[in-house]
Order: sequence, then C-alpha cells, then structure tokens
Amino acid sequence: MQTRNQPAAPPASKERRRNQALRQHFETAQTLLKPLLGNPENHNGTAFYRAMNQLKTTFPDLSDSEIEALVAAVVRSVQTRGGSR
Repeated sequence: MQTRNQPAAPPASKERRRNQALRQHFETAQTLLKPLLGNPENHNGTAFYRAMNQLKTTFPDLSDSEIEALVAAVVRSVQTRGGSR
C-alpha cells in the first residue's frame, strides 16, 4: 500500500534506440556527409541521393532502409546541433 507521503518510484530508464549497429556507424556517416549536408540550402534530392550513395559505398552491408535512417539522423544532427557532437 502506498501512502500519500511516499512518492512513487520513477520508472526504470529504458534504452529507446533499437538498432545499436547503426549507432556505431553514425560518427563515420556524420564525418562523410557533413560536407554534403552541412549547408541547409543543399538539402535537396541531389544531395540526399549523393549522401545515400556515399554511405552505400562505405557500408555495403547495410540495407537501404538503414542507409536512409543514417542519412536522416545526420541531417537531424546537422540541423539541431550544427553538426558538432
């Protein structure tokens, strides 16, 4: 029984990321793609296509959806943090 004076225990922190392998590739992907995607004016179809091709060449073992997720993560990182980590 919980009394009013006792706060409930906070829920245990759970890792929200599901694909740990992609996390290992993020730093390399960010280094490779920052020149392509560092300028927001370059965020067009051509830049994304080149970014995906660059990652596919660098990481041939990753699927197309994983490559797309990495490009999206790098774009988000560049937009929110200015690309610095």
